[in-house]
Amino acid sequence: MIFLNKQPLISVVITTFNRKNLLKETLDSIQRQSFTDFEIIIVDNYSEDKTKNFILNHPNKKIRFYQNKNDGIIAINRNFGIKKAKGKYIAFCDDDDLWETDKLHRQIDYIKHHNISLCYSNAKSFNDNGTICEKYVRRVVKKSHYKKLLWGNYIPNSSVIVLKKCFKDLGMLNEESKIREDYDMWLRISEKYLIGGLDESLISYRIHSKNNAFSRTKETLKSIRTLLNIKDIIFISNIRFFFVISFHSFKFIFYFMRENFLLKNIFYK
Repeated sequence: MIFLNKQPLISVVITTFNRKNLLKETLDSIQRQSFTDFEIIIVDNYSEDKTKNFILNHPNKKIRFYQNKNDGIIAINRNFGIKKAKGKYIAFCDDDDLWETDKLHRQIDYIKHHNISLCYSNAKSFNDNGTICEKYVRRVVKKSHYKKLLWGNYIPNSSVIVLKKCFKDLGMLNEESKIREDYDMWLRISEKYLIGGLDESLISYRIHSKNNAFSRTKETLKSIRTLLNIKDIIFISNIRFFFVISFHSFKFIFYFMRENFLLKNIFYK
């Protein structure tokens, strides 16, 4: 079913750069959705691998394609996609992740039955050799998402469906390169709105060299910067903030020491 005469309920925003082959797999998984009331917005950072030709010749009429320079900051093109979106809800998908066939259907049902503004799900993790973990997110949260999120981001970006109105009310994704823009946004939304998660792996999260254990030190440091940046925007007591920052700082030290230990083993054994 193609929705030509009305606004789609969901706008799926995908940002991409030089990943034509992976993007094809991602699009194939989105096209297989049992729920069909959506559009796909692809924002390309001027790829050099013929991504533009691939998309412009793609038979799926739900796709709207744009190119926008983001200087390596993905949030810039996610915001670009959100502003172009016609849907009531925004769904994010990274250009190397995959969706289960009933992802949108399950989440829209959950949103309607629980009257929430953001819905996420669990995720499988996989690499070129197959599935690594059936449930990548180990934390199951039933309530108080805002308080739980302060201790760490457990929301997979590619699993999120969020009411577009949240961006109008709270502002767009933060485009500062030194923070985690998704973590920043989930904190701001969860403080003001009800959110919920499905403990079902509705997406498959691809593990590769750019998002494996060697990046956890950098990502933890970004989480600390995110919390320091957002402290004056969200409500949090000084004592709670002290414990939260201390916890993330210990995580950073742990990952830093482990990373350096692993590197020594690799290069000096």
